[in-house]
Amino acid sequence: MKHSSLKLLMVLFLFSGSASCKKETTVPEENTHESLRTLPSHAALFHTKQFSGKVATDWFTLEADLCRTTPGFGPGISGRALAYTALALYESVVPGMPSYQSVFSRVTGEKFNIDHKKDYYWPATANASIAEIIRKLFVATNTTNKAAINRLEAKYLASYQDKATVEQLNSSVEFGKMVANAVFNWSKSDGGIPPFGAYSPTLPVPSGLWEPTPPFFAPGVSPNWGNNRSIIPAVSSMPLPPPPTTFSEDPSSAFYKMANDVYQQSTRLTADDILLVKTWFDLPENYNGQTHLTKVLTQLIKEENFDLEKTAAAYAHHGIAVSDAAIPCFKAKYAYKLVRPITYIRKVLGHSTWNTVFPTPPHPEYTAAHAAISGASATVLRYYFGNNYPFTDHTHDALYGPFSYNTIEEYEKGSGWSRVLAGVHYLPSVEVGLEQGRTVGNLVLAFPFKKE
Repeated sequence: MKHSSLKLLMVLFLFSGSASCKKETTVPEENTHESLRTLPSHAALFHTKQFSGKVATDWFTLEADLCRTTPGFGPGISGRALAYTALALYESVVPGMPSYQSVFSRVTGEKFNIDHKKDYYWPATANASIAEIIRKLFVATNTTNKAAINRLEAKYLASYQDKATVEQLNSSVEFGKMVANAVFNWSKSDGGIPPFGAYSPTLPVPSGLWEPTPPFFAPGVSPNWGNNRSIIPAVSSMPLPPPPTTFSEDPSSAFYKMANDVYQQSTRLTADDILLVKTWFDLPENYNGQTHLTKVLTQLIKEENFDLEKTAAAYAHHGIAVSDAAIPCFKAKYAYKLVRPITYIRKVLGHSTWNTVFPTPPHPEYTAAHAAISGASATVLRYYFGNNYPFTDHTHDALYGPFSYNTIEEYEKGSGWSRVLAGVHYLPSVEVGLEQGRTVGNLVLAFPFKKE
């Protein structure tokens, strides 16, 4: 970029006050109206669906990289950030969605003051709101990432200069920031901010209960995550799932057979099995399950060319479901404290040097967290795309190649099954985890996003 162009872009950025189901239709890049619109004071707000969802998909693409490169943004923390970003996006444009209503107001009792006499430019409110909340959520990220946030915000703001008046843009940016700050302030009360503490069992550990696993023998992480406040209230009050399979060391028992199935499966892994495990483990690129699931949604939104209304609703449903699903899952983990396969296989089955494909995550076995978030994700994807929706996941093309799925159910079960193939979960933990996630997804979809 020439120096003069860069200088112009920075002037626009500073002036704004922002320095701190297949394709059926083609959505206009931003709007179908004249470039500089001035409405009479009594006019109704323009509709969010008149705009492209590209501003949102670009932001969530960047946020996935922020989750990957910001220290501390592993599972749980990443999902939480993506959920609150999605909520801020939704709330920043919902006044232009006549069939929808504020979720934030329903769960907090707080209302946003929207001036219906102003002609808000919804892409600008979305841009400002996402940029503002991402800065707050990723305050500790590196300077390269902070510069990327600034560039993306400035790029979109500059692109709106010939599509809306200065007054319209200023009002839009102001409203977007107000929404982001309100959502961020509410996020601080959910229990999802470090430090989280750790769980170390009293020694000797009784048979059947979780103990730190090789190779790191780390204490259990996030023992209180199950007590967090969910975004959708009904999720926090979900009952525990049924108890896991009764522990036994008897070779004729169901538990012994369940653990032996994991071991036997590990002896016949194919090259395709290993690729499936690795793509859902998300290393060495350092994504995690919640980020990966969000990247899939972003890919599908782009392929289907969603308008801004549908994009905002999809990200809100998906982000909240995937984040909230971890809460009842971790509540079950630390309620039952079930032993992991590697401990049982080494100590009871006698395969003392047996190993998993990747290290077992440091928390109890039941239920499977990756399955829970996958079940929540798939439930939302089915709502937007239908179950019989073939697609290819391109998240790790460069490393492992594309992964194609004939249906959303195949995608969901493949994600969960990868943990059994890896040796880190028993099959029932995955099956119950998937069901937990589906329940959360349905609770999110049943919440009155749309007006009653």
